[in-house]
Amino acid sequence: MSDWPLTQLTLECFPAVPDHISLPWDAADAYVYQHVDLTTNTLLINDRHGALACLFGQHQSWCDSASAIIARQQNLASNFPEQIFAPAQSSPKTIDWQNVQQVVIRIPKNFDQLKYWLFYCQQNLSQDIPIYLAGMAKHIPVSWLNWLEQQSQNYQQFRIEKKARLLQLHGVQINTPQTTGYQHQALILNAVAGVFSGNKLDIGSRVILPYLELIQKGTVCDLGCGNGLLGLSIKQQQPECQLILTDDSYVAAQSARQNAQRNGLDIEVRHGNCLSAVNEPLDWVVCNPPYHDGHKELTNIAINMFRESQQKLSNEGQMLIIANRHLPYQKTLNRLFKRVNNIHKDAKFTVFHCQFPKR
Repeated sequence: MSDWPLTQLTLECFPAVPDHISLPWDAADAYVYQHVDLTTNTLLINDRHGALACLFGQHQSWCDSASAIIARQQNLASNFPEQIFAPAQSSPKTIDWQNVQQVVIRIPKNFDQLKYWLFYCQQNLSQDIPIYLAGMAKHIPVSWLNWLEQQSQNYQQFRIEKKARLLQLHGVQINTPQTTGYQHQALILNAVAGVFSGNKLDIGSRVILPYLELIQKGTVCDLGCGNGLLGLSIKQQQPECQLILTDDSYVAAQSARQNAQRNGLDIEVRHGNCLSAVNEPLDWVVCNPPYHDGHKELTNIAINMFRESQQKLSNEGQMLIIANRHLPYQKTLNRLFKRVNNIHKDAKFTVFHCQFPKR
């Protein structure tokens, strides 16, 4: 837990990260705290660790990330144990738009995802509702600022404070977001804005695809499934396998589910942090884990994926992992599995084949 002196709040990242690596707030959150009315009914979007949720009285939270939802719940509970807050929403369809008087968005890494959120605000709110955008200046290209100004009837750019930016928009006019996609062999794969590598085959996935032939039977989980490429490829090659796809991102899970239907493949897709949505014992886990949380390069999310996989796999269970070669996963995997083989290694990637979870 970390004390935020400016606000008297005590907050924690989820998954946990040492304070010297990352804090659950930054200067952009502080900028919002100092310049935005905290008493107005507010829709918070992309509030990664619930720092903003703990600042605003009457608010709704729209969180694409399952781990962000958990972080928000934990931080609200620890700071306001006597209060009951409405749960965060993963879909714009479940937001009470009529009670939104202002919007605060933490600017994401993916510009198309920001456009997606702004489009839904445009569709559901009157043009006099202010929309605030906050983020660190180094992560907001000038081209983004120019585009936002062009698409807004009224645009205000506050001066940079402690390397953070705050914008205020009114009357945004954005075209309907288009899904992106590509075809891999016989699979047609589309994705909602913001899904990792939604418009092209990820180079890491390209490396691990040939090794999926190791999976011949059993219950298989594509952990961190994105648009569903790996899980759908396994189901296509081995129709008798039971496939479960899960992702921390709601729009990723939504895209994977639609791709399964589009390609006529019978699989289950679930939204949840790591393997929280999977209760079945697993024979295989396939994973192309993220090593960024927003703009920060971190390994804690991947390590949690490996640990939960070790717990959910059967005694004879196996795991395939594709990882950037520089990431220090070998020691962790050796602690979790009796046998860890590097079945592929090149200048950029390593494919780990892990067998027999340690109990």
